[in-house]
Amino acid sequence: MIGTETNRHLVQAHAVEVPAQAESPETPKVAVHHDCHAAEAMAVGMRGLDRPLATRLADRALTTAPCRDDLRCVWRAMSVLLIARALPAVDAHCARLARTTHPAGPATDLMWPLLRAQIARLAGDLDGARTALENLVGPGIPRSIHHVALAWQLETLVRAGEVEKAKESARKNDLDGLIARSTVHHPLLLAARGTVRLAEGRGQGALSDFLACGNVPAFEHMAFPAVLHWRAMAAFAAVGCGRPDLANSLADDEHRTAKHYGTPAGLGYALYVKAMVADRGDSLALLSDAIHLLEVAGARVELAAVRLEFGRALMAAGEVARAAGQLSRAAELSRQIGDRRTTDEIGLELRKVSDTPAREALSPQEHRIAGMARAGLSNKEIAARAGVAVRTVEFHLSSVYRKLKVSGRKQLLSPGITID
Repeated sequence: MIGTETNRHLVQAHAVEVPAQAESPETPKVAVHHDCHAAEAMAVGMRGLDRPLATRLADRALTTAPCRDDLRCVWRAMSVLLIARALPAVDAHCARLARTTHPAGPATDLMWPLLRAQIARLAGDLDGARTALENLVGPGIPRSIHHVALAWQLETLVRAGEVEKAKESARKNDLDGLIARSTVHHPLLLAARGTVRLAEGRGQGALSDFLACGNVPAFEHMAFPAVLHWRAMAAFAAVGCGRPDLANSLADDEHRTAKHYGTPAGLGYALYVKAMVADRGDSLALLSDAIHLLEVAGARVELAAVRLEFGRALMAAGEVARAAGQLSRAAELSRQIGDRRTTDEIGLELRKVSDTPAREALSPQEHRIAGMARAGLSNKEIAARAGVAVRTVEFHLSSVYRKLKVSGRKQLLSPGITID
């Protein structure tokens, strides 16, 4: 039931954490609504209680008064839907609300193209998102739109491999000054700067920005991936700073948070982070699971990067044919979404694949002995089962190690090694 007493308490508990948009005179004052569906959707979504309920509440907020007539409520409800990647619903609401009467002002008119730019980015149309956002960071744009558009633009440029353009836009728009002065958009701008710094290789600065972003309430900016996944971004920055323990801790926190919210895109991305931040024996399994979840979510931007890393991991494991397949699919996807940097990286990996001879196949006897070794049997036990001498088992295992390009029995037992 939507109007439960439990959810009322959740709304009240969270309401005090949401900063008022007093710094943006273009934004209408926030009214306090009885049974506000937008606030309730936000609270349910934040607690991870019931994602379908959160999206239903968001839809209700966008179609019923008074929430549909209050831009703050509209923003909250749209954020819930964006986090859930209900992109067709967001687009339909934008089209309908743009035709209705809202408080006059440029911020109202520009909210719809701003939201549509984020739809494009989440759908994997980086070029479309970049073009739309360029029109929202120029002179005369209200602060309430400009700050959000700038942050989204910087993240989109970095994702598309346009790091120098992102740095120039940050400088031109005085990102450091905005961070020092802004209150409402502070976490959003911090995450944007951290994203640019991480792409530049400035790990310590990026780590500071993402950790600071995580220390302030930020739900109204959670539709921005760098805010939603600040723990993951901080984990990558920690790796760059040579702090693997912190990186692992942050990756584990990202995974726990993703399980709490339960979205396929979030879970897939969290598994990718866990696979990448440390030298893990189960990285192939993690990356494979991440790809499945990101495919279900339609998260094409993230999927291109994960397929690239899966291809690299397969190459390292000697799975040349499988690596080539993953890298080819990653290349096609990265070209479709306009991710130039990833496209170039995949091209380099594909050239390595073409120069790498295929792994020599195991003979039936080698395959059988390798399977028993992976099952935990000792050489003596294998010899007894196979009806051969222990020396013969040792000979076959030496051949297995050579063909699989592994250093010995310990690496043969790694989950990342396949014998088929």
